[in-house]
Amino acid sequence: MATKADKKNAIRQGIIDSAGIYSQSLAGKTFLYVYGEEFFEVSFPIDHFLHLTGVETKLSAKDFYKNAKKAKLTSSQFYFNARHPYANVRKKLPCLKRLPELTNDMVCILKEMQTVTIIYKLSVTNLEFTLGLTENTDVNGKKINDFFLPMSLRVEDTSVEKSNDGEIVDFIFSKDASIAKYDTLLVEDKNKMIPDNIKHLISEKLYSTEHD
Repeated sequence: MATKADKKNAIRQGIIDSAGIYSQSLAGKTFLYVYGEEFFEVSFPIDHFLHLTGVETKLSAKDFYKNAKKAKLTSSQFYFNARHPYANVRKKLPCLKRLPELTNDMVCILKEMQTVTIIYKLSVTNLEFTLGLTENTDVNGKKINDFFLPMSLRVEDTSVEKSNDGEIVDFIFSKDASIAKYDTLLVEDKNKMIPDNIKHLISEKLYSTEHD
């Protein structure tokens, strides 16, 4: 029978593994999601990783991520409580390891997903788990830029039913955050054309060869 310490250590290892994947596949990159004529951009800041794990900690979000990424996170540096229960964390971590799937597989874009505490303007789901996105605002609620940021990882409950609308993505592009234009195509619906209203955001090579 697993002891309390064993269980916590398994969670610790799950967080460390997830931080490695987040660092390799998501942090430092931005993603452009296109559906119909609509689009939005997502970035994955390192200080948003903690919230996605579902644990509580006395560390700053950045320090928590750095410790996890370097495999220096200890079991005493995080804990569970009524708002952050163990069962919830255990359910989330396998999905957190698979988070890049929401950037490189065909996904559904949900609008106005309602939870107990918040309405997410946009969310991305593969019907197994859902990433609730929030606008990038400062403490006063003023928009910093047009990027959406990951705020909540929900293991599939009823996200689709709790949303106003859902659309399948047509294209997902990615780039290194340090460069200006999207240069990698991750997902495409071969029956769709890249809409003109995003061409200023992507590298010319991605649409100059389109359907040749």
